[in-house]
Amino acid sequence: MFVASFFKNQGVSHACISPGARNSPLTHAFLNNKNIRCFSNVDERSSAFFALGISIFNKKPVVIISTSGTAVANFFPAVIEANLSRVPIIILSADRPKHLVGTGANQTIDQQELFGNHVRFFKDVGLPSDNYNVLEDILHKSIIHSQGMEHKIPPGPIHLNFPFKEPLLSTESLKTKSLNFTFKPFVKFEKSITSFDILPKSVKPLIIMGPINDNYSRIDVISLAEKINAPILADPLSQIRYGNESHNIISHYDIFLKFLDVNPDLILRFGRKPTSKILCQLLDQWRNQTYLVDAWQKYNDDCLNFIQAPIDEFCKIQESKIDWNGSMEWLGCFYSFDGKVNKLIQLESKSHEGMISRTCYEALKDGDQFIIGNSMPIRDVDMFTSNSKIKIHTFANRGASGIDGVLSTALGISIFDIGRNSLLLLGDLSFFHDMNGLLASRHQMDITIVVVNNGGGGIFSFLPIANMEMENFNEYWTTNTGLDLKKAADLHSCSYYKADNLEELKQKIQGSFDRKGVNIIEVQTDIEENVQDHHGFMEKVEKELSS
Repeated sequence: MFVASFFKNQGVSHACISPGARNSPLTHAFLNNKNIRCFSNVDERSSAFFALGISIFNKKPVVIISTSGTAVANFFPAVIEANLSRVPIIILSADRPKHLVGTGANQTIDQQELFGNHVRFFKDVGLPSDNYNVLEDILHKSIIHSQGMEHKIPPGPIHLNFPFKEPLLSTESLKTKSLNFTFKPFVKFEKSITSFDILPKSVKPLIIMGPINDNYSRIDVISLAEKINAPILADPLSQIRYGNESHNIISHYDIFLKFLDVNPDLILRFGRKPTSKILCQLLDQWRNQTYLVDAWQKYNDDCLNFIQAPIDEFCKIQESKIDWNGSMEWLGCFYSFDGKVNKLIQLESKSHEGMISRTCYEALKDGDQFIIGNSMPIRDVDMFTSNSKIKIHTFANRGASGIDGVLSTALGISIFDIGRNSLLLLGDLSFFHDMNGLLASRHQMDITIVVVNNGGGGIFSFLPIANMEMENFNEYWTTNTGLDLKKAADLHSCSYYKADNLEELKQKIQGSFDRKGVNIIEVQTDIEENVQDHHGFMEKVEKELSS
């Protein structure tokens, strides 16, 4: 009871629990804390990604609980994603007593430091005792590390290991309804603001907004950009591309940068590395003139010039102190390039996967949520969706960019009944990888899932290896599962629909928002035709930009 009460006292409001015997004391404690909403998820991997989604949306630590042995190891993919995406997750693993490790005892493995450097903090709590002071000190350290307050590291996952002896629960403990604990005052570490220099004079400044989970003032970034005439290359996960109609916001750079040479003399980066491959390659060339601004110490990034400061304060101070302006012609070129590409997209007649991603976005209304799968979906959204006045919230697992837990993460995001629609776009392989996640649909969330079914991993057909005439390319790279999505939907009591064209897709998406539960919409495409249509569109862009 003490552990559950402590974490509730520190703002934890959700716990995801997988079944097991050894974790019964933890499960009982959290179930008996009526202020914590608990979810039962049978698959540990799905449970951890489900918790990830809750934490991403709620911006609070979420507890995940497992029994001993390989059960806790199944958390690993989500732990890696949480580490690199800076998401606070609290892992509470049950364990056998230390004297049983290495003896061949059933369901017993060495769980010490199991997640290595992918967690901010690890501690084996030891066998239960009545010395709550020692336990409270451990819990204090864990919550500090999970929220990124100590040493200025960003938020992330922590792991506490709890050995339990049998009997795991006594009759007396089951009778215990609630206990009140007095906790020591919790002192939060404030993020210190370091001093920083005013940016040097620039003629061709550029702002790059990568994926950002944190709250920040879009107005301050736009205001600075408008003062210095800096184009803002806005990643779809930056939370600035959609809902802000400033002429400085540029959407289709991933397309036109493939054909045009641009040479900025000053680059400001906010957020993590962008989705765009071409932009990341250019950043390697622009290393000397690039400045990364982050409220935390530099983490998982190779930028040479780092400024530790909150984005809002940095932009305000720079705007008030800078006495120069970049070239209007420089800004105008980006605006022109972006407009030309956007016009070609609007005239595009092919129903390739890029246009499917645009159709998904256009089906949303102000305030909705767009969760985007990895591999091709996020790249298509980056390429084919434009800056507009529709303000949506975007999410994706871009820390490690895996396809393994996208579905569960989206379901976790969608549990909050806040009067907005949730739409997930992902491929058939991503769907297959995480079908167990659909078991969480019994927790009564409303979400629409658009599955682009191209019969395998379509992204590989865009890579050079597709042209090497590999004999077993389809079997070992494309890997068509032959999955019947309708049967999968029926198995998990989800509604199923199929869309044969873009107009039908938009109608079915918007219609699904009026229906409760999980709605799955399948769109079938052909990999070879999709590659040809993409290449055909890029040829139109090259011709337009060279004229």
